[in-house]
Amino acid sequence: MGTDAMLETVKQTIQTYTMLEDGEPVLVALSGGADSVALLRALQALAYPVRAFHLNHCLRGAESDRDEAFCRALCAELGVPLTVERIDVAAARAAGEGIEAAARRIRYTRLTAAAQGVKIATAHTADDNLETMLFHLVRGTGPKGLAGIPPVRGQVIRPLLSVTRAAVEAYLHALGQDYVTDSTNADDAYTRNRIRHEVVPVLRQINPAVSGSAARLGALLRQDEDCLAGLAQDCLAQAAQPDGAWRIAPLRAAHPAVRTRALRCIAAQSGMPLRDFSAQHVKALMQLLESGDPSAVCTLPHGFVARREYDAFRLEKPEDAPERPVCPLSVPFDGTVWQGRLHLTLRRLEKNTDFYKSDNTFCVDCGTIDFASLCLRTRRAGDRLRLTGNGGSRTLKKLMIDRKIPRMRRDGLAVIADRHGVIAVQDIGIDDSRRPQGGTRMQIKIEGY
Repeated sequence: MGTDAMLETVKQTIQTYTMLEDGEPVLVALSGGADSVALLRALQALAYPVRAFHLNHCLRGAESDRDEAFCRALCAELGVPLTVERIDVAAARAAGEGIEAAARRIRYTRLTAAAQGVKIATAHTADDNLETMLFHLVRGTGPKGLAGIPPVRGQVIRPLLSVTRAAVEAYLHALGQDYVTDSTNADDAYTRNRIRHEVVPVLRQINPAVSGSAARLGALLRQDEDCLAGLAQDCLAQAAQPDGAWRIAPLRAAHPAVRTRALRCIAAQSGMPLRDFSAQHVKALMQLLESGDPSAVCTLPHGFVARREYDAFRLEKPEDAPERPVCPLSVPFDGTVWQGRLHLTLRRLEKNTDFYKSDNTFCVDCGTIDFASLCLRTRRAGDRLRLTGNGGSRTLKKLMIDRKIPRMRRDGLAVIADRHGVIAVQDIGIDDSRRPQGGTRMQIKIEGY
């Protein structure tokens, strides 16, 4: 591929995927290798205002320093502003994180910071895309992984994605432009290198244009993925509840292809790292949706838990349960308790004061209360409540099951009691024996959880 053909291909890719407007500034991720050098030269030749960023990972000793020196010299020669950072990736990686994963995470973090809002151009080629698709295929990926490298992801663009590695090297040769080579690219201990050196040559014998074929397949798969992702969002809109839980019926009614994507979206929204959320975990969530147990629980990576709440489920990473000690109460009382999770109000009502019943606002007869032992607490074994004068008392456990209060929430509900027993219970009601009988009344209002 000559220089004109190379530039035309890059120009068409930029236009096809609306990567850049004419004259829009762009930051190039410059490693010093053939692909990134070709990208820098091509964007400059197409009259885009370019800056460059080089990250010295400090992983290859003198060779890493050589790459940095090359990038400095190249940008000085071309008149391109260059930002260089040095980070010891091996020392900076998180616990359990591989070197390659850490290098990629740090590189993109620093690139984003250096970009200051402008587009970031990376030098992924058609060959990189083919190798990525094969890599994901071997790992047993889904359609999204098999679609390969997206031309645009957020502010990151890939203008060389329609250019083969051979075309890149021919372009640089035509310019008389040198570059550096990473010695680890020859090490077949890395899976990607083995795919590049052993698998791709065989595929090229079968079809010399295999990179282009892979690109077309990737484009079709991305189109299908966009459609399914849109349907998943529609499903989530029907399933979402104001309290953060998810209605099960819309998820169960959805096509499995839509349901799996919706569940992955739910996991992502909960804050779970999706790199550790596998097909096995999606299957476990599907079983939770089908479970006949209204309080079923499913454990997930990083301490996350999915819980059935009758006709809904909740996915969260539970924090340490807040302590909910017994709190003696005096009247009047207006304040927060239990680490600010609950707001409680107790006040005597004047004789002619109207009382307006609402959720968790109760009116009781002061003559039935032993104020010396009045307290706020959680439920205890043996607690009972008689809600009407016609029926007998029932245990709080049975009443909570009847009200479909999720099992994990029952032990946190507020119970107002005295030495004679339960007066009122959050989300349940008051004991019939405590109802106003013509004497002084007290209002109890419970807010929060």
